Amino acid sequence: SVGLDLTLAGMRESIQRFQDRLQKLKAGGLFYYAGHGMQLAWRNYLLPIDVQAGSPRQLQDTSVDLNAIIDQLRQVHNPMNLIILDACRDNPFGAAGTVEQRGLSQMDAPPGTLLAYATAPGNTAADGDGSGHGLYTEQLLKEMAVPEAKLEDVFKRVRLSVRRRSNGLQIPWESTS
Repeated sequence: SVGLDLTLAGMRESIQRFQDRLQKLKAGGLFYYAGHGMQLAWRNYLLPIDVQAGSPRQLQDTSVDLNAIIDQLRQVHNPMNLIILDACRDNPFGAAGTVEQRGLSQMDAPPGTLLAYATAPGNTAADGDGSGHGLYTEQLLKEMAVPEAKLEDVFKRVRLSVRRRSNGLQIPWESTS
């Protein structure tokens, strides 16, 4: 299931279709999100295009809680899930939606899951050089194209190239179990 520039309802519908398909196939799952993401009270939120951020409660009610996605995937009992987040941005709301924490909060991946962040928890990610992808996704696409690459090696090479290209300002991060 692919979704671009989704509203909250669209994101929820797309995530539910994804979960239903995994449930039916009992296959490994790949959840990839690129866009705005932020933490609030140590929980991570993926922001739809119609998010409202007049208050912390409004932000929570009009965005998708990453923990809820992980819980949904856990219920599928499939062999493995890979969750990739290119979503660690500065506060996208300006003064209207000021938040205390930067980037996304650290999470431990549940069993059978690899959780990959574009940058370390609490940090922000670069938008890239105008190619339509952030720096992290640019490097991820490049490394995924390497024939017979092991999953761990792909993420190690991505981390190295992003760190180099950002002069150490952005260092991707993973959690596995």
